[in-house]
Amino acid sequence: MIKNFKVVYVGVCLLLVLSVIPTVSAYSTVFCGSLGVVYVDDDFNESTSGWGVTSFKTIQNAVDTVSDSTQILVYEGSYTPFIIQDKSDVILAPADNSIPLVTGNQQVKDITVPGLIRCIVFVTNSENIDISGFNFQGENLDGRSYAVLYNDSSGSINKCTVASNQRANMYNTNIRAQINTTLTVDSCLIEQYGRIGVYCRTGSTLFVYNSTLIGQKYSDADGDYVNYGIEIENLGYASYATIAYNELYNHHHTGAATWSSAAIIVDAWRYYEVTESMCTATIQYNDIHDNMFGVQIIPNENIHVNRNKIYDNIKYGAVSDPYWDGSEYVDVTLDARFNWWGDETGPLHESENPNGEGDKITDYVDFIPWLEGVVPQLTLIKPEPGFLYYNFQDAIELKFPFITTLILGDITIEVEAKEGLYGIEKVEFYIDDDLTSTDYTPPYSWRWDEKTPLLQYTIKVVGYDSQGTTSSAELKVWKLKFLQ
Repeated sequence: MIKNFKVVYVGVCLLLVLSVIPTVSAYSTVFCGSLGVVYVDDDFNESTSGWGVTSFKTIQNAVDTVSDSTQILVYEGSYTPFIIQDKSDVILAPADNSIPLVTGNQQVKDITVPGLIRCIVFVTNSENIDISGFNFQGENLDGRSYAVLYNDSSGSINKCTVASNQRANMYNTNIRAQINTTLTVDSCLIEQYGRIGVYCRTGSTLFVYNSTLIGQKYSDADGDYVNYGIEIENLGYASYATIAYNELYNHHHTGAATWSSAAIIVDAWRYYEVTESMCTATIQYNDIHDNMFGVQIIPNENIHVNRNKIYDNIKYGAVSDPYWDGSEYVDVTLDARFNWWGDETGPLHESENPNGEGDKITDYVDFIPWLEGVVPQLTLIKPEPGFLYYNFQDAIELKFPFITTLILGDITIEVEAKEGLYGIEKVEFYIDDDLTSTDYTPPYSWRWDEKTPLLQYTIKVVGYDSQGTTSSAELKVWKLKFLQ
């Protein structure tokens, strides 16, 4: 009897799903039992199969109706703002290859500020709320406002365009994570924010990957305005951030601005108030350019700015600010090693690197060593052009200036390899385009000891970084060896 009931239940469940789903896209997954899938289309109405159960006209109606562990798949169309509260394991994604548009604004209560604020999406007291593939465009997000607000929640925003469509609004932020929130922002376009692109505060954890953040180019005539790409704050409790593989640019401020503007700013309020909490931030592999400041940070031992491209920023590539301990300002050194500053000579520092032609940096920035290029830099240091090398059974090694490069006997080919942004994975050695050896550890070298007739050969070395980007060096030489 129990087995028969289970068979009937599964059969009814499948029939119900098949009868109410208007179209199943290649990206949809249909669940029975504890997991579910529902659809939203602004063209649905009361006559649509599954109306009010698995088919909805608005995202808000779908969110209010579904239980936890549900996929909400949204068809192409224009939709109004929505709130997700007290939910878990909810996925919002396109039902097909379109990009649903969510536009407008709504008023909600943000417990960190008095009164009501305006936003497009409000996620509160919820877990694992993942939003992917939407275009969020704010309308009339004036005053204190956010495009997307995660409060005491967790989840992700993936492959979305997020724009508040605000300018000169110092109370506007595109994406805000607060009050013990854990949020991942991945592969998003974030633009048209009045003040901050992505903001993290009060015990929250933020991951920003593979995204583009485009700030405002405020002019002197605009007024007292500032602009930040990503801001990490310790208000109340320390926050934690990993910021990697992003591009951040155009974060300018006016000439009369009270504060500065920067692509990334961390712990700024420690400059003004006494607090023991300090944020943790890992900032790496970002492209940070054409901002007022590249990074502006009150450092501590848990903040690291490494392996970024920081260049063409107007005033400073990196700013290390002191904190106020209640009686005086205290400086701490910012770890900003292994960055590329726009020039092989490194950043400009008036005393520590006065010949640097890259971005200018302030005091208390540890910038040594810096990267001399974005990709590995390879140099053949042996053999050198214009020398004769003679090796007799490894007992005698001689080197003389010569009219060309001539090698008699064996030689160890040696390479100086300066790493780029993504390090060095390996160096390959070629003779006339034939791969002869691969070296994975420095110092990079290969012993050329095979028997060769007196002919001209091309030595070529190729270096690879972890992203597969290559650089090379080569030299034409004559070589002769009679005995093997």
